[in-house]
Amino acid sequence: MTRRPLLWLALACHLFFATGYLLQTPSFEGPDEIAHYQYAWHLANTGELPLAVGYAYPLGRSPLDEEVLAHHPPLYYAMLAAVLVAADATDTIGSTLPNPEFGRGSALRWLHGGDELPPRAVDQFVLSALRFLSVLLGVLSLLAVHRLGQVTCPERPVVADLATLVVACLPMWSFQHAVLTNDNLVTLLFTATLVVLVRAARRRNLSMERAVLLGVLLGLAMLTKASAVFLVAVGMLVFAWIVVRQRRAAVPAAVALLITGALCAPMLWHNWTLYGAPLALRARDPGSVDGAAAYDWSWLRDDAAVIWIGAFFAGLAIVGLFAHRFGRQRQTLPQPFWLLIASCVLVFTGTAWSSPWALQPPVRLLFPAIGPVAVLAAAGLVHLGALVPLPAAARWLCVVPPAVALWFLFGWFAPQFHASLAPAPPRFATLVGGILSEDSDPGIAWVSTPSDAPLVAPPTLRWHDPAAGQNEHYSLYAYDDDGRIWLASYEQHQLELSGDSVTLPDAVWTLLPTDRDVLLQLRCIPDWSVGERREWMPISAPLRVRRVAAP
Repeated sequence: MTRRPLLWLALACHLFFATGYLLQTPSFEGPDEIAHYQYAWHLANTGELPLAVGYAYPLGRSPLDEEVLAHHPPLYYAMLAAVLVAADATDTIGSTLPNPEFGRGSALRWLHGGDELPPRAVDQFVLSALRFLSVLLGVLSLLAVHRLGQVTCPERPVVADLATLVVACLPMWSFQHAVLTNDNLVTLLFTATLVVLVRAARRRNLSMERAVLLGVLLGLAMLTKASAVFLVAVGMLVFAWIVVRQRRAAVPAAVALLITGALCAPMLWHNWTLYGAPLALRARDPGSVDGAAAYDWSWLRDDAAVIWIGAFFAGLAIVGLFAHRFGRQRQTLPQPFWLLIASCVLVFTGTAWSSPWALQPPVRLLFPAIGPVAVLAAAGLVHLGALVPLPAAARWLCVVPPAVALWFLFGWFAPQFHASLAPAPPRFATLVGGILSEDSDPGIAWVSTPSDAPLVAPPTLRWHDPAAGQNEHYSLYAYDDDGRIWLASYEQHQLELSGDSVTLPDAVWTLLPTDRDVLLQLRCIPDWSVGERREWMPISAPLRVRRVAAP
């Protein structure tokens, strides 16, 4: 077995840096991370797909069925939901408070509670477990990048090694694979599919076994994100190119497309019947503002050093590729060169077309093309290095990418993104679990309870907490017999209860369902500033009520 020290170095760097960002990134500070979590949590807690924003009312559904990213396909979120179910954390809700200083000197979008500071609350490990799935997806993606380098440059194995190392040490790669985003899964599927397509294109043959594998990979990609349609376009290009040269490949190509269609047909039909478009693009929340002012190019100024370093090495790679083709010591370019370029062009143009008004340049959306980009860049650098021999010490340049990534994590990122830089109120927590509690020895007693008859108006709840201090605060939870959570008053609505009674506001009361009983449970909110923990706080026994719609 051939030793591949650079490959092992790349995998070690990825695990170290991605885990470092996982631990250094406060809760939900990844792009749209709270929305990704809410989608997965809704799937785990209810067992149903959420609705896009604005679709609940016309369908007669609860607004609690809506999620911002509901237009996305469900595969990635099903994986996260499986982790939540396995960890018995289907009742762990996420909560966010906007940071008023975000964009005005603070890099943190949200305020962060004491549950995120050492020693972290037990609920924080739920998010860490979900994030670690991203780390593992990154390992598989790097192996796919390495394999892509091997099949496109079989005579120069160092290209695959260098491509993998460079990707593993990209700060944005490490950060993205430390947070929740379906881009991580689509990147893996895109790169793995491209490996199979390259092998088929090089052999100018499409066997039935490879066609079945391609059909499955393409179908899974379409079940992950709508942007995988670019990958399907690449696949069809390869199928057409092979079929023109070998007519008998038409049957395997058709089988691959049929498998792809069969896998994603239920999702496409669901989107068509619900949103009127198979890819649910009409239901997408663009999250944009009108006009060119939506662009924020301040990163060009703030990160100028990193950008110029990257531009310098990218320029060297391009020079090396030209030397590959037109220099005196010509060598074969990575093959099939046209397929690598077509993959890059489709992803780049497709991203530019679908995200024209992003609040920041959506570079992370280009990662599906990281494999071909890395292989082409590595091939150019390796060829250029062969043309311009350097001293033996140059082999130590393999330490430069890890050193830059190390500085970026601990010298630039960590000081700006520490949770203590945006403190939340002392009782706030970004993750709260243990809502489905069956405490046999409740510390809070209900003093008066509503009748067993269904209620039209919000009830007045009264309780007695013998351990209550002068300024005790509570959160009211509501869940049904199936374990679906309908209310977390403080975490979801900033309704912080105090004293010994409350009449629920109509806006909160009307969120409860009318077709089933719900169990109300009161829990004292911990004060993180004095070291209180959620699992220590008094809780009431469940109180069964049923709401009926007003006549």
